[in-house]
Amino acid sequence: MRRLAALLLGLFVLASCGSAPPVRTQAPVNDLVIPTTVPNGKVFVVVKPTYTVGEVIRATVQLSPTTGTLRGPLDPFIQASGFHGTATVKHLAVDPISVSAGSAEVVVLWDLHDDAGTAVGSDDYSLVFNVVDDAGRTTTVGTTLQVR
Repeated sequence: MRRLAALLLGLFVLASCGSAPPVRTQAPVNDLVIPTTVPNGKVFVVVKPTYTVGEVIRATVQLSPTTGTLRGPLDPFIQASGFHGTATVKHLAVDPISVSAGSAEVVVLWDLHDDAGTAVGSDDYSLVFNVVDDAGRTTTVGTTLQVR
């Protein structure tokens, strides 16, 4: 009986030393949806968690008024913040939209170049723009863009 127990214990130890394939638990990488509440509704900015240097950044701005009208994105720009303060990197050209019912979206693109045409490197940047409602109230909206 002792021999059988020793044999079983030996087989168990030998079997536990084998390497099983690793369990893959890759979580899907989803876009980030950043909500901002404005006086008459919400603004959603959809971005990727990170961008690669050299990649064109694409952010989707969705305006969703609950009452009245929302207009934006107005005066969009990219800024960088660091130890020396905040600096505007690039002014973006976007045709703003006006939304009175439901929701609508517009795409904002940035080619990772500054206003002088020089490529920028890996850093955290901010997309900043304004939206205005039909009462003339302006809200500044911003979201972080991680470039790696």
